[in-house]
Amino acid sequence: MLPVLAVILLSILQFGILFSAQVGITNAVREAVRNASAIPVATAANAGTAANSVYLRLTDSTTGLLKRNGSGYSVSALVTGGSPPTTQVCYYSYTDATGGISIMARVQVEYRHPLFIPLISQILDGFDGATDQAYRLGTSEEIRVSNGQLSGAGGIGGSGSPTCNS
Repeated sequence: MLPVLAVILLSILQFGILFSAQVGITNAVREAVRNASAIPVATAANAGTAANSVYLRLTDSTTGLLKRNGSGYSVSALVTGGSPPTTQVCYYSYTDATGGISIMARVQVEYRHPLFIPLISQILDGFDGATDQAYRLGTSEEIRVSNGQLSGAGGIGGSGSPTCNS
């Protein structure tokens, strides 16, 4: 009976750690997208500069939003590769309800959070599609940028071809 109870207790502990990390990542992404929405963006050059600035504010290893909000944050655990990259800050244009051009900011993060409990790690490790002794956590948020009325998109692509951090 004791081994079964130990596995249950350790599972609860591991899921609690993962849940805490997910909440921290979600809070960091929400704060980053709010920051991104406050930067006036009217051209693709502005969008690229703003995206790079917000990305650095999000991912900096000492003072970044992920470091302040996440438990045990490590820059090396961010998933930044792939096409498109899974951790990025982007701006894209769209036509709003009034027929005018507006800009949206999107921040998304995917993070490989390490698994600590050995037996539970072996069970959970394959559920996210990768056997890397980590569980992938991710979130994405979007918000409208507080620009004035724009006459055009300024070279900023739509949601299928956004201007992102480089």
